[in-house]
Amino acid sequence: MKKFNLLAAFALFIAVGAKAQTATTNVHVQLNDVMSIAVNDADVHLRFLQASDYVNGVTASHPAHLTVTSNKAYTLNVNAAGNLSGGTGNNDILEPGVVSISIPATGNNGNLGGTLTPVGQLGTTNTPLLTSATPTAGKDIDVVYTVPSTVSKTDKILGKTADTYTTVVTYTISQ
Repeated sequence: MKKFNLLAAFALFIAVGAKAQTATTNVHVQLNDVMSIAVNDADVHLRFLQASDYVNGVTASHPAHLTVTSNKAYTLNVNAAGNLSGGTGNNDILEPGVVSISIPATGNNGNLGGTLTPVGQLGTTNTPLLTSATPTAGKDIDVVYTVPSTVSKTDKILGKTADTYTTVVTYTISQ
């Protein structure tokens, strides 16, 4: 019993005599500038299938067409590689300006921030669609493509060979 009392007293002495100990560490959060853009639907079709399409123009809406990530405010530009060309043996071309591109302020685009600027006539130089947009991660953006009636009723479309005309459209993001 004396051994037990002696051990208990010794343990009590160590517990009371011990002081709290601390250790520290440094936590580092490294941020790097990041920007990315992806096109989620690589083909856009503006189809003139009936007489009313030539009278009224045609529109193709593409929900979540783009996905953007930028850790800072960003600008989104668009341009065409050149004229829209038809298939083999077709010498007709369509100017890229027959196509209009816009980012509507509705749907996925409700909280983009910044300034939306429709591109009334697609061209071969970068033209801003969205400027000073709010930083975001993995944000889907809806895009609308149109050949308006102001174009579809003109010789920019009328009188051309029935064919599918194609060009490459490039979106560029910058901070």
